[in-house]
Amino acid sequence: MKLYLVTKGDRRLWVAALAHENMYGYVQNTGFFHDNNALRNDFYIDNRFSYEEIDITQAKSLIAEGIGQADETTHAEALANWRSDPRPLSPNDVFAAVAGLTP
Repeated sequence: MKLYLVTKGDRRLWVAALAHENMYGYVQNTGFFHDNNALRNDFYIDNRFSYEEIDITQAKSLIAEGIGQADETTHAEALANWRSDPRPLSPNDVFAAVAGLTP
């Protein structure tokens, strides 16, 4: 698994994790990484955003700064889907996978 800072121009959008061609974005509102097919498609096909590989320390710092906060009104539908996600990934699980500490 690899971690990325996803940006558009100067705007920092997501901390993302790539695992086996699945892309997960960290959502502040839920406190979890969620499968994000739109990010996956952008990473592999569309290339509208920039992806900078980062390490665990950088990811933790960006999350602490509030990256990945979605507006409750304009992103209500996406947030409802993420909140009902049956398999979100906790940051600790993602970081353990990045560090190679998962069984």
